[in-house]
Amino acid sequence: MVKEFFISLLHYFVDITTAVIIAAAVYLTFSEQQMENVILWQILLSGFITALPTALLLCFDPKSVKISVILWVIHFLLIFFITLILLKMFGWCRITPTSVFLTFIAVLFIYFFTCSVHYLVAKKHTAWMNQQLKIRYSKEKQ
Repeated sequence: MVKEFFISLLHYFVDITTAVIIAAAVYLTFSEQQMENVILWQILLSGFITALPTALLLCFDPKSVKISVILWVIHFLLIFFITLILLKMFGWCRITPTSVFLTFIAVLFIYFFTCSVHYLVAKKHTAWMNQQLKIRYSKEKQ
């Protein structure tokens, strides 16, 4: 279980950090601002900080759809509030209704990006495993 947690943490860290870099690139392009070197380290730190609760909350395998939905909602809200705290802590922007709304949109983008990547990877892995099982069982029948 510990090994799976760290593998999940690494995957979420990479996916979240990639999505944050994309969101930052879009924002910086439209705002025509330049990025300082320290921001790259802050993005890495924020990717790790948000990957931790992601790996913790989403590693549970609830048997109930209701519990699963509740966990996803709690997770999304937690990530959103952590992101607002990081924005304030890093001084990336002032917290205003507009910045909160834009942050919500950015977190939504990052959330769906990360979920889509994990879904596609899991789908490909499942197809590969099924193919390997077919090969194995077809050899056993011969």
